[in-house]
Amino acid sequence: MNGRAGRRVWIVIAVVVGGLVAINLLAQGLDRAIGGDQPGGATGSSYATAPAGLAAFGSLLAHYHHDVTRQRGSITDQPPPVDATAFVLEPSELTADEAAVLLQFATAGGRLVVGGRSPFYLRSLRDKPPNWRAAGATSWAEVDPSLGNVRDIEGAGVGSWSSPGSGRALVGGDGFALLTRDQVGRGEIYFLADVSPLENANLATADNAAFGLALAGDATRPIVFPEGVHGYGARRGLAAIPDRWKVSLILVALAALAFVWSRARRFGPPDQTARDLPPARAEYVQALSISLERTRDHAGALAPAQRWTRARVVSRSGLGAQASDDEVARAARSFGFSDEEVAALLAPVSGDASIMALGRAVTRVSGDGRMQ
Repeated sequence: MNGRAGRRVWIVIAVVVGGLVAINLLAQGLDRAIGGDQPGGATGSSYATAPAGLAAFGSLLAHYHHDVTRQRGSITDQPPPVDATAFVLEPSELTADEAAVLLQFATAGGRLVVGGRSPFYLRSLRDKPPNWRAAGATSWAEVDPSLGNVRDIEGAGVGSWSSPGSGRALVGGDGFALLTRDQVGRGEIYFLADVSPLENANLATADNAAFGLALAGDATRPIVFPEGVHGYGARRGLAAIPDRWKVSLILVALAALAFVWSRARRFGPPDQTARDLPPARAEYVQALSISLERTRDHAGALAPAQRWTRARVVSRSGLGAQASDDEVARAARSFGFSDEEVAALLAPVSGDASIMALGRAVTRVSGDGRMQ
């Protein structure tokens, strides 16, 4: 492999590596946008460390010996185990199939804690769900004894249940409740109208932490946070990039490689500042003198050079092919030939002086096209 081809190969390798780095950075950015270990902002997510997130609540449950699992992707692909408590709070998306899986989970013996602002999914869980309204209390003191040693719950007051539906109010009353409970088969569903008491910003307030632990149940119950309802896909990194994006990125990469390959010469050594010139005239004369030294017939050896020089003078002066020696001599003098050079041009050479004179005459008519 020559030097130029080697440089092309290294340039292509550098472009490929740079492209992979760029794609990986894009994938990381996409992963952070739709899910990641520290997304920092999805309301109701146990990943989120923002004020409206539940990262602190997840840490609290782990501290009290709960086995906490964060499941990415659709609930239909990985239903919670029937002995678990599943927290589905402030879901941004919850399909009918996912709601059916959650209902089946609760019916089989699981505990489902679900709720948040504008709960669009209630009818998929119960025929007579509680009715949500955008008005609530910032402090709740009417707490059912089944929740343990919880006396005061404080939050942002963003919502409440105006009726418990088929369930029973556990925090608040039938016409104004924060939490209701429905018995479903062997399990139960807790409907939470306002998630703010469990959020990072309020968990350390009043008895909110104890309230969260009461919702989770005893320490033997594993805890599941289905993060797919907040947009956190099961695939991460490069795998999280949509297929159409991958095709587009591959086409762009191929186009970039083709461009670099076609332009790789520009990244080679710099162009020469000047073109390569023929050997210097002194070297030419020296070589000619060496050739003459090898023959005794100087006149015969130099006759072709005389004829060539004469033809050049005739051609440049506009004389015809039948020009006389006098006409050629006058033309040569007009070009700056000395008498010795004129004589060497018209008469056979006979010695070193005439040979050198002919050499000077030859140099006058050779070169860049101008008589010197």
